[in-house]
Amino acid sequence: MFGRKKGKKERYSIADAVSRTLELPVDVLEGLPQLELLGNREAYIEHCQGVLEYNDQIVRLNTGRMILKFTGRRLTLKCLSGDSMTVQGYFTALEFSTV
Repeated sequence: MFGRKKGKKERYSIADAVSRTLELPVDVLEGLPQLELLGNREAYIEHCQGVLEYNDQIVRLNTGRMILKFTGRRLTLKCLSGDSMTVQGYFTALEFSTV
C-alpha cells in the first residue's frame, strides 16, 4: 500500500473492527453518548441514562461510560424521551469525566 512503512501494523480496537465489519458507528458499540450542539445554547444528547444534578446553573448527566457536566446560566432540560434529552440555556463550560 502507498504511504505506509513496511513492518508497521496499524492498531485497531475490537470495537473499531466490529464497527467496520457491521458498518455501525463506534459510539453505538462502545456505549458512548452522541452529542449535537447548537452553538452554546442547546445540546441534544443520546444514550443518556439519568440526571445526576440539575439546577439553573449546572446539569450533570450519566451516560453510562462518562459524566457530562454543563455549566452556564438559565439551564433547563427539554424533550426528555427514552434515552435522549435536550439541555437548553447559555453554556459557559462543558466537562467530560469518567464514571
